Amino acid sequence: MTGRPGYAPAILAALSVLLTGAVAVAADDAAIREAIEVRLQKAKLEREADVSVVVRDGEVTLTGVATSLPASREIERLARKEAKTVDNQLRVHLDEPVKDADVVSGIRKAILGYPRYAIFDYVEFAVNEGAVLLQGSVIQPWKKSDIESLVARVPGVREIRNDIAVQSMSQFDSDLRASLARQIYGDPRFVRYAHRAQPPIRILVDRGNVTLAGWVGSPVEKAILDQIARSTLSFTVENRLHVDGEVPEEDRKDESSPL
Repeated sequence: MTGRPGYAPAILAALSVLLTGAVAVAADDAAIREAIEVRLQKAKLEREADVSVVVRDGEVTLTGVATSLPASREIERLARKEAKTVDNQLRVHLDEPVKDADVVSGIRKAILGYPRYAIFDYVEFAVNEGAVLLQGSVIQPWKKSDIESLVARVPGVREIRNDIAVQSMSQFDSDLRASLARQIYGDPRFVRYAHRAQPPIRILVDRGNVTLAGWVGSPVEKAILDQIARSTLSFTVENRLHVDGEVPEEDRKDESSPL
């Protein structure tokens, strides 16, 4: 059986197009890799990381070792200037190990020193060999990003899992927050807490659901605050307030509450 004479040239032409396309893609990948490597050289990051850049079909994979989490993130940021897809597989290996207790102290200071950390925000954290878990709730997505960036700069932090939730900013929730803040911190029984740099009673509102977090001085205060929250138009109330004595002294001192 004989084939049609027009098929062979057509097949050869198709193969030629495919090969040409493959060569072009390879050239593009090489150009992306070179551009990233130039950026890393200009940033003088060679002392802070040993990086291997692999590019396949325009997608970048970073492997190797960085001496700090900020260095790893800066390398990824520079790589994203040349490619939309970057898989950062850099391992963070600290030149000098840092005790978790020191990391906890550094994170606490970083969060409490954040000027936009307010009574409607509450962040908890846990540290395990430099790996940090962030949890809690804030009222703006950029606060979640800001806090993560601050924590990333704490010496000893190797990696971060950011599970901080972002509350709804509906008009109903905003009004409910304002109402609770007035009722709680305007109450003569709690006004002394309002003058602290970091007021200990945190008011979290998301889709009409209220969570009270932080700490107070007695079980009676905790019960009163529960009644105040339940007297509003909130759908549900979760009272997670700690009572003075249930919280470590260092946490009562600066109103921080790690997990």
